[in-house]
Amino acid sequence: MNSPAHPLAATLLALALAAPLATPLTAAAQSRIPSLDRDDHLGEVGRAARQKAIERFDSADANKDGKLSREEVNARPYLNDNFDQLDKNRDGFLDWEEFIGHNRWKKE
Repeated sequence: MNSPAHPLAATLLALALAAPLATPLTAAAQSRIPSLDRDDHLGEVGRAARQKAIERFDSADANKDGKLSREEVNARPYLNDNFDQLDKNRDGFLDWEEFIGHNRWKKE
């Protein structure tokens, strides 16, 4: 008999074995986006990256409406080629969070 007699026991065993694998992946994914409130080198990197993203977003936003249309990103190969995947809410525009790919940096 290779499986536990009770289905709940099998489920709990599978969850217990998978939990240690999931935690490091989640922590690693979150740590790739530097926090802006840090007072160290990573904070400086985050603030510089955010500023560069703001400059790129603003330069692409030709009509200054705070969102990017397909026409506005036409000259930017990555955004143009991946527009449909980046437009998460399918409204035909890329807002700030869709442009940077996360919601940890506010555009103010």
